[in-house]
Amino acid sequence: MTEAKSSVVEGEFAVAESAWQIIESLWPNLDLTGHSVLAYAALAGEPDLDPVIDRFLARGGTVYLPVVTTVGHALMFGTVTESMATLHARGRWRIREPSPVLTAADLMSAEVAPDLVFVPALGFGPGGARLGNGGGFYDRTFGPRGEVPLSGRGHASVVYGVCFSTEIGLPELTVEPWDLQITRAVTDHGVHSFD
Repeated sequence: MTEAKSSVVEGEFAVAESAWQIIESLWPNLDLTGHSVLAYAALAGEPDLDPVIDRFLARGGTVYLPVVTTVGHALMFGTVTESMATLHARGRWRIREPSPVLTAADLMSAEVAPDLVFVPALGFGPGGARLGNGGGFYDRTFGPRGEVPLSGRGHASVVYGVCFSTEIGLPELTVEPWDLQITRAVTDHGVHSFD
């Protein structure tokens, strides 16, 4: 394995461990029965949370993943029932996805809303401006003008962006009125809060 490849693998492991530490802080006994998380299946350049998802499932938790259905629309969501290795890449972006069964409104309803939300990013700018893969799906779903805005809704979900520590503080990123802003991110160096 080359030194660069080894560094990426170590960084992904560290991000996953930082994410698991958040779970341990929320549920110290690690009985995750009745608890749920919204995570993601990583694309190239995004930290891989598969180990976290698999551990969460093994301890009795419920995991939701986003599903891209139509360009220009909000995400839908499905439930992961087995290891992440069982999901197959599909659709235009070749993302590993479960079958879509919930709209964003269904997912964030009082009866279903995940306790914890991990939002993937390729980087963050000042104030939590998020750089995604360019499709705008998270903005259309969870941004201030999205189907179910994460800010100002009074929802109980704890929200973290996820990226590598070298992707924090990108000065060229600015927040547009429709952009999803993140207040804290989990990285290979732990949690970073945006002031």
